[in-house]
Amino acid sequence: MAKIYVSSTIADLSTERKAVIDWLVQARHQPVHSYLPDSESVRDSCLADIDGCDLYVLILGFRYGYQQIDENNPDGLSITHLEFRRDGNIPRVALLATNIPNIDLTDLLDDKRKPLIMAFREEVARVLRPAQFKDEATLIAALSAGVQAELDKLKPEGQSVAPDDPAVLAIIGKLTLEKQAADSDNQLLRERITALETQLADAVARTLTAAAQPDASTAAITAAEALGKGDSRPAEALLRNEETLAQQEALAAPDASEDAAARRRAAELAREQGALAFGRDVRIALAAYERAARHEPEDTWTHIYLGDLYMDFGDLAAARQSYQDARATAASRVATDATDDNARHDLAVCYERLGNISSVQGNLAAALSYYRERHAIGEKLAAGDAANSGWQRDLSVSNNKIGDVMVAQGDLAGALAAYRDSLAIAEKLAAGDAANSGWQRDLSVSHNKIGDVLVAQGDLAGALAAYRDDLAIAEKLAASDAANSGWQRDLSVSHSNIGNVLVAQGDLAGALAAYRDALAIAEKLAASDAANSGWQRDLSVSHNKIGDVLVAQGDLAGALAAYRDSLAIAEKLAARDAANVQWQIDLAVSYSKLGTQAALTPEEKRAYLKQGLAIQKRLQNEGRLPPNQNWITWFEEKLTEQDGAMDA
Repeated sequence: MAKIYVSSTIADLSTERKAVIDWLVQARHQPVHSYLPDSESVRDSCLADIDGCDLYVLILGFRYGYQQIDENNPDGLSITHLEFRRDGNIPRVALLATNIPNIDLTDLLDDKRKPLIMAFREEVARVLRPAQFKDEATLIAALSAGVQAELDKLKPEGQSVAPDDPAVLAIIGKLTLEKQAADSDNQLLRERITALETQLADAVARTLTAAAQPDASTAAITAAEALGKGDSRPAEALLRNEETLAQQEALAAPDASEDAAARRRAAELAREQGALAFGRDVRIALAAYERAARHEPEDTWTHIYLGDLYMDFGDLAAARQSYQDARATAASRVATDATDDNARHDLAVCYERLGNISSVQGNLAAALSYYRERHAIGEKLAAGDAANSGWQRDLSVSNNKIGDVMVAQGDLAGALAAYRDSLAIAEKLAAGDAANSGWQRDLSVSHNKIGDVLVAQGDLAGALAAYRDDLAIAEKLAASDAANSGWQRDLSVSHSNIGNVLVAQGDLAGALAAYRDALAIAEKLAASDAANSGWQRDLSVSHNKIGDVLVAQGDLAGALAAYRDSLAIAEKLAARDAANVQWQIDLAVSYSKLGTQAALTPEEKRAYLKQGLAIQKRLQNEGRLPPNQNWITWFEEKLTEQDGAMDA
């Protein structure tokens, strides 16, 4: 982590400045900046702050900024210009704007000030080799490249590998985080994977960098070679050793500052181990994040990640406690600085997580309360910066969460209203940037949720129209990038939803065709990566749906074959990771399907039902059976019916 000073004018570059600071925080650097760099009172402190930083970043547009002319500034340079000329040996990165969104916020219309800003820009171009940017995407790309390049120069001699290096990206492709594919409809899970991918890239880059040094250890070289083969375990061991050294440094630290720095480093190393292990073994990832939380208990997101892992493991009580710990740290940050939008956003995320766990535990009133707390923060953030598409999108997601709870409470009218509020935001975002695939996908999700409510209300025609709107978007996204497995999977889900409605309408032939379209995509995805458990699970679910239609059509032999295909996959997944609650429940579902098939003997059906019941009871005894997936009574009733049939 580096301490990085951010210099710019405010009025014309507030959006760009925020984007830079947000990126630095996400990259786990410490940004240093003045919220009022044009004010006289902060000039001296700004200049002094630069001296204590590792790197200086200048964002320069077409506004010169505040000038204070006195004995210390006889040339009348602006604060931003003085910061650029500050004597010192720290590396500098310059980012030069080429676009002019609002000329009134520049000095280009002022005959006296225009020469000042143009001369300043020419000086920067002459002294440094500034990167140019025209929008936020090119700004962040230039920032990332510039910061990494300058920080690399501060490292000891030897090759340094950046997190976005092609070698790192290739390894991440092999270290597939399978859980993303397991439920790509789950927005929470997709966000979690995105965050972990950043830490995963850091872990891989750290390992490859260690192996590239002239005095690289055998352990580092072995770990790098193993990563190239898709095996993260040696890298995890390497980072664990570094974590232990950081712990020892913290214990021996002469003052609180060095102790905190060493603990922070230990926490970073533990989180990176957790990211490496996440797709392989939830328990190992969980242990790593538990250590990170002990090293750096004040880090909000460590507690959030830890809660997510407890959720995966099925320990809902521990997950709740982690989310509450996260909320406490975020609330403390907000109390310290009520204008800290990042802290307010993190607090909103904590409320969302607490709502999620309350929903899983069946406490819908609490879930709705938490989601409304999240929504209230989201409304303030969105109102405070209407141009911030991220805040607008958060508000859309918040409406969806509220709608989800209302569906569970049976308030379908309220849910439909919430989903339509979400859709309205998604439509504006999508219309504002038709090329933004993320906004298009959000629009697709909104149509899906509205379709779900209309199904529950019995409006099958309306639901079918909503699902077909979703399908149209999914088809475009999938066609635009055949290599994007997430979009291919979305298309599969769209076909499946249409099949569900057609079943309800009695159009079994149409439903079977839709399900087979979904199956065809699932088969391609599964064949493209046999080790990807998410694609395998989708394949299992598709076989089950086809089996259901074939039963309704009277094709019992075909249905039995489909259910057995599904069971074969479910058994492999459940055996692969006994800690994965959902895979265990999927296996119980497969047993329930076969346990009610007329084509089987009573003894065969009873055996399947007993196996399904055993899974459910084991999870219940371990405290890992979600209330909304507790079918113990159903299994017991079916077994009683089967006993009666066998006695008859």
